Amino acid sequence: MKATKVLLGAASYLVAAQLLAGEAVFYITEDGSAVRDLAVSVNGQKKLIGSSGFVTFDIGSGNYRVELSKYGEYVGEFDFTANSSKENAEVQVELIGGEAMADVNLYVPGDEATPALGQLSGFIQSDETGGGVAGASVVVNGTEQAIVTDDKGYFSLELPRGDYSLVIAHPNYGKRDVKSVRVMGNVNTGLNLTLSMSGDGMIEEVVAVGSYIPSTATAQQRDSSAVLNAIGAEQLARFGDSSAASALKRVAGVSVVGGQFAVVRGMQGRYISSTLNGSLMPSTDPMRRDVPLDLFPASVLGGIEIQKTFTPDLPGDSTGGAIRMKTKEMPTESSGKVSVSLGMNTRTTFEDYVSYKGGDLDWLGIDDGTREQPSYAENITNGGMDSPQFGCNFSFCRPLSEQIRLANSFENIYNLKTKTAAPDTGFSLALSDYNEKDFGGTGSYFALQYKNETDSRHKARLNDVSEVGSYERSQQKIDLTGYFVYGLDYGTNHYESKTILLRKTDDTVRFDKTVDDSAGYEVEKTLLQWVERQYIGQQFSGNHYVNLLGEDEVSWRVGFSQTSRYEPDRRYYEYGASEGADKLNLLGSVERRYSDLTEESLDFGLDYTSDITLGSGLFRFKTGVLVNQKDRTVDVARYENKSITTLDTTQSLEDLLSKENIDAGIIQINGSTADTDDYDATDETLAAYVSGELDFGLVSVLAGARVEDFKQTLEYPGSSGSDSELSETKVLPVLSAVLRLTDDFQIRGGVSQTLSKPGLTERSESAQYDPETEKLMVGNPNLKISEILNVDLRAEYYFSEDESISLAAFYKDVTDPIERSVLDGSGSAADGYTFSNVPSATLQGLELDFRINAYSGDAWSLFVGGNFAYIDSEVDLSGTDAERLEGISKRQLQGQSKYLANIQLGFDHLPTGQSLTLLFNYFDDRIYAASRGQLASEVEDGRYSLDLAYQYDISETLNIKAKASNITDEKVSYSRNSTEIESYYNGANISASLEYVF
Repeated sequence: MKATKVLLGAASYLVAAQLLAGEAVFYITEDGSAVRDLAVSVNGQKKLIGSSGFVTFDIGSGNYRVELSKYGEYVGEFDFTANSSKENAEVQVELIGGEAMADVNLYVPGDEATPALGQLSGFIQSDETGGGVAGASVVVNGTEQAIVTDDKGYFSLELPRGDYSLVIAHPNYGKRDVKSVRVMGNVNTGLNLTLSMSGDGMIEEVVAVGSYIPSTATAQQRDSSAVLNAIGAEQLARFGDSSAASALKRVAGVSVVGGQFAVVRGMQGRYISSTLNGSLMPSTDPMRRDVPLDLFPASVLGGIEIQKTFTPDLPGDSTGGAIRMKTKEMPTESSGKVSVSLGMNTRTTFEDYVSYKGGDLDWLGIDDGTREQPSYAENITNGGMDSPQFGCNFSFCRPLSEQIRLANSFENIYNLKTKTAAPDTGFSLALSDYNEKDFGGTGSYFALQYKNETDSRHKARLNDVSEVGSYERSQQKIDLTGYFVYGLDYGTNHYESKTILLRKTDDTVRFDKTVDDSAGYEVEKTLLQWVERQYIGQQFSGNHYVNLLGEDEVSWRVGFSQTSRYEPDRRYYEYGASEGADKLNLLGSVERRYSDLTEESLDFGLDYTSDITLGSGLFRFKTGVLVNQKDRTVDVARYENKSITTLDTTQSLEDLLSKENIDAGIIQINGSTADTDDYDATDETLAAYVSGELDFGLVSVLAGARVEDFKQTLEYPGSSGSDSELSETKVLPVLSAVLRLTDDFQIRGGVSQTLSKPGLTERSESAQYDPETEKLMVGNPNLKISEILNVDLRAEYYFSEDESISLAAFYKDVTDPIERSVLDGSGSAADGYTFSNVPSATLQGLELDFRINAYSGDAWSLFVGGNFAYIDSEVDLSGTDAERLEGISKRQLQGQSKYLANIQLGFDHLPTGQSLTLLFNYFDDRIYAASRGQLASEVEDGRYSLDLAYQYDISETLNIKAKASNITDEKVSYSRNSTEIESYYNGANISASLEYVF
């Protein structure tokens, strides 16, 4: 070590040491290792040895009696004397034969000619690979002391005795802070640090005297029995991804449909499980059984794991994969962060877009009652179920005054207007608090986020069989997020409470202007739609480390959550006339629909894991149970006006449905709710699993099984004859193995059985309408559970601790797959959808994934990462209604792209804390919707997107982030038989945020 660095470190020590005056530091060892779970009493004041191996007391001048005990039993005692209130004491105690041998070193901080030096050495390990992290910088705050880990991840430096904070930094792992690292004179302090690319690496401090020998027990972590991809807080921040949905499309074999729903290895939501902190997620979308991932902002996410191969501890429907989202955990330091953001769209911002008159609280994403179902209408029509008669002479008739009151109870808001799109805005606040205690520590984290964005489709065109023309579609998007976590470390026990509020509101206006050439008819369609989606969750969890069979961990969780989808006063109407007419007339009636979906979930899970050493091998035993119950209530109310025959129907809708016309008895409103629109449903799952993994270094084998008991009931208050129930018990076996041919090259493979359960909407007879296409969707109560055989093989080669390349092959054979198919009907129903089991489906594919550090220097670093996927599937429709209606016997899975690709190119300038990342994403053509007869399926055409993310850490407290997404503004298009039937542009988004840390 250079003498100048020692002197600089000593100078900083002289300042820092003033804060340590009057302090006694105890460090107790036995057989050369630090002793924990030991109580130290100084003149009657008792403290436990901390997790770092040290314990400190404030002292003044005087005599001190020190007593040591463990679990209440006497260990030893000794005395020491401090001659001055300015003296510090370093007390090293070695337990020999049950006797405490104390070495007390007294000194006055600042008066030492040469402060005693200690050694700080350690090992930084990758959570993903299990190997050392080479090239990580270790900076000692407040000094010029810094070092870079060697090619195996080790570091060592000398420091004057004292208490220090470290900053660990690596271009691929981000930054980690390590607080309260104690260095004692003539003692070697050793640190075991684990860093994770997912941004949630844990830091454990281990103290040893003498030569530091790092543990190699975790060096096989990269030999996990599952194919796993991780996205963490660091990657979310670096890539500028604002939600779980935008982050997932970076993963090999994963695409995102509609900006919300994941498709993993060509398989949509019914083949994917989603969990939040281990608890099963209820859905907020009545159209689907999967979770809309745009609901989860990056501000609360601690990381996302996508496990593509099934293991017994996963939900049984983890066929395509399991999306495991984790929110931020208990912090390890106190800090605060506030951020403001501003954004624009190159086509939308400062331009006009279609809108309508809303409520005063629309900017918060909360309807103030403007759109609420009128209580009078709800009461007099039984929520739209009844159509009372007015003004007749029968006993059941109601007076005309009530008819007038009914019609007047609805807000007369229909006409469109234009607004100028303001820039997108956002605000976030995060507060962390951590307090170290004698028993461990407590911590809390609070986050609040608000976003307001305007989204529009531009140059939107339609060119389908029955409609040719254009449309305008705009959305005001308001996000509101609240999150609070409180954690407690008590010895070897960890407890957490997490409270989550997620709100996402979409205010949508769509105006179509089309012509039906075959009929020579011109039509204008208008849709006004307000949707509030909300998730409220409370979860309690605990982790306990014990020694029963081996090194054991017991973890549990209890979660309560409620999701809702509130869609008040959805208005839809059409005007039309023969092509060339001067004015268009109101066609038919105007529907106003009010729907409210609420789903409450109770989730309990208990897991037990034991690592048992067997000679030169390791056996991991794991078992657990899951209890989950979801209760859904769907309330729908529909109203429409009777045909208008005595007025000029070319007038605007607000003029036609005016109070004057209502009071004159011309306008009449009746309920039109169907008997099966409202329903109550329960989805219950009881599961238990057991697995054992035997690892002998060269090869490891995992075997296990999961048993799931599933029951689903639907009840219709207005039509009890439509009630239905589905229940089954399934056993799902798993067998996998990993063969390690060299230290760097390994092959893993596995065979498993999974299932796919129908969602509540897929079995519900309630008539729903696709929010994107307005097409009717009706469930099928006769659906069966699908069974899937999965075969996986993957080869992996590791160039270094964070550089690798892998090639995976997979095959899936699905029995009785559930497919969305066209309805067997006529008129408007002919364009609708239902769900049915078809005989079988197969899917196979290849995935290539890589990451390479192309350059790493003192100032600059460059990495290249990416993945490519090829997926092929075939669905057998033979002998089913789907074959008859679609006119084909085979096709590919809906939502599945044949080719997927991602490329990431990252630059870092380490001295200035700047990073630049270029992100490329591509998905190939995928079936969007099946069609009838001679019409081919509707296909979403493949496209690519290019994003650029920039981050500049101006100082320790201030940083700037910027992102340009969809830079090339590729056209979004849909086609049938290679003929484009719909297209539009979204525009490029440019945003910047300023973040202040305090």
